[in-house]
Amino acid sequence: MVDSGSRDAQPNFVEATAHIGVLRVAIGFLQGVAAWLLLRLVAPNNYAPKPAAPPTAYWATQHPMLFVALALITALIPIIAIAEVSRMRQKTLLTYLGLAALAIAGFAAYDIWRDPLEYYGAVNSVRVWPSFQLSVCTALGLFIVNQLLEHRQRGFTLFAQYTQHFEDSWTRGFQLVISLIFSVLAWGVLNLGALLFGLIHIDWFKTLLEHNWFRSPFMAMAFAAAIHITDVRPALLKGMRNVVLTLLSWLLPLVVALSFGFLVALCFVGLKPLWETRHAASILLSSCALTVFLLNAAYKDGDPATLPPGLLRFVGRTAGPVLVPLAVLAFYAIALRVHQYGWTPDRVWSIAVALMALIYTGGYALAATYRTGWLKPLEPVNVCASLAILALLVLLLTPVADPARLSVDSQISRLAQGKVSADAFDYQFLRFDSATYGRNALLRLVSGPNIQARERAARMQATAGKQYFGAVPDAAITENAFSHATIYPKGAQLPQGFKETDWSAPTNPECLRNGRGCEIFVVGYGLPGEVAVIVHPNQLPAGRFTSDNISVAQLYQRDGINGWVNTGFFSHMNCRAALAALQDGKVATVAPKHDDLQVAGMRLPFSGTHPTMSSDCESVAPNDVPQPNHAREPQAPLNMGPAFGKPGGP
Repeated sequence: MVDSGSRDAQPNFVEATAHIGVLRVAIGFLQGVAAWLLLRLVAPNNYAPKPAAPPTAYWATQHPMLFVALALITALIPIIAIAEVSRMRQKTLLTYLGLAALAIAGFAAYDIWRDPLEYYGAVNSVRVWPSFQLSVCTALGLFIVNQLLEHRQRGFTLFAQYTQHFEDSWTRGFQLVISLIFSVLAWGVLNLGALLFGLIHIDWFKTLLEHNWFRSPFMAMAFAAAIHITDVRPALLKGMRNVVLTLLSWLLPLVVALSFGFLVALCFVGLKPLWETRHAASILLSSCALTVFLLNAAYKDGDPATLPPGLLRFVGRTAGPVLVPLAVLAFYAIALRVHQYGWTPDRVWSIAVALMALIYTGGYALAATYRTGWLKPLEPVNVCASLAILALLVLLLTPVADPARLSVDSQISRLAQGKVSADAFDYQFLRFDSATYGRNALLRLVSGPNIQARERAARMQATAGKQYFGAVPDAAITENAFSHATIYPKGAQLPQGFKETDWSAPTNPECLRNGRGCEIFVVGYGLPGEVAVIVHPNQLPAGRFTSDNISVAQLYQRDGINGWVNTGFFSHMNCRAALAALQDGKVATVAPKHDDLQVAGMRLPFSGTHPTMSSDCESVAPNDVPQPNHAREPQAPLNMGPAFGKPGGP
């Protein structure tokens, strides 16, 4: 029998829950409205094609630091408010939100200061969105701070009540994932409705979904509603979480067995095959991260009453000792690359992850040696690791350990010490891949004492856009045009005026603009006595050749008005026989398969939709083999008759 006090308390609980739900949805609505207003301040070409005005006319482009700060605050702060509105005292929550917003604004301002531009080929623009690293690291850092602060709000000290640590953090993480999935599904249902209405030619609903003023508030409100629904039914959410973690925990034996087998095999084959992959560290660290996650899924809250089966307990004790060699190998692999080639931003981030892997694996290996309770020391290891992650994130997102700053200092030091020569130095890294620190270092090189470095740095300084030419940096980009171009046939000379033509347009091959390698063929083409130039930007160092390379060459002919111009393309340039014949000058022109049309005094040229990119050398038909050029007899215009299908027609 339920007493009257319980009956009286039940309506109050329902009312409080409904009040919190309305408040959460209202916060979500305000978040969506704020997101819509922010999108109105940014150039549409940043998130949609065809801007209505030049990007410089938009407020976000004029105030990028402030916009990035507002964008991150709008994305993250309301989520904290929605999640904690029923768990923290009002004064504490408001103070927490204010301090978090200030921290986000500071990180965002530095993020834009250090790297204010984004590069799209030769077109540069002001960056108005936070970097990927800042977005991910800020979200991760706030999640950790949020859960530690929530634990404190419950009255527990940092290392006390690990069970509550587990419940809060893993349930919150699972709740956020479920809510995000719910929001996406809700938006999918609306799009399905738009398709249904479209079947009967009612398009207003589809048009409604295309407007940011509708979809931004809707998605934010759906996410807030999902947070509240899962909060109201904590037992259901906990049950779903435990089922997922239990299933995942049974992957732990498989991962540990594979890792152990890898280490045993490594004793026989040695480290050389591992280093030759050039990405061993990333795979090793991924294996460590997955194993740590699965081990925590098996451990859960460490309650002795809910210990996993004996097999999982045995594998859990062996996981730490197995992981230590993997983490050490990953750390050594990164350190080896740093010793050989210096720091880069990727290596700085990788070494930070490797440090965390050493903390986790070392702590778990130590926990495996304790016999009182199953992996009980794992609990303080996880808490300490979360604090270490926070410290690393703060260092990496500030000038203290900015990956770009550390990398630039390292590379410039290697150049000054002669560990890398001026002609092999990666100037493009300074210009485009190391933020403001790299560009400032490039300016110092332009006025520095090293003559070779000064000339190359000046050429890179004048480069408008980043060049993409594979994973290995090529210093030839800073050399003079045509310096690495090979001219065929042997002994041939470039036609007069070709080298002096302005090749600065990005559509021209790189070797005409800088020192990149290419093959240039001088051939007889066009009217009798005329020559043309074929540029094939497919020359690789040491004569390497792969089927993945560019298979199209550009044809340049003399223009009486503009000098030399690109008039078309030649395909099948990846066929060895064709390249060998071109190098020997064994070239003949043939009549085209398709004639142009002359209509109303105009010439309508025939062309395919795009240059052929086929890599199938056998696709060239036998009758396409070049034959000696011959004069083409003029053909009479086709008599199409009054209309197709009528008398006089074909």
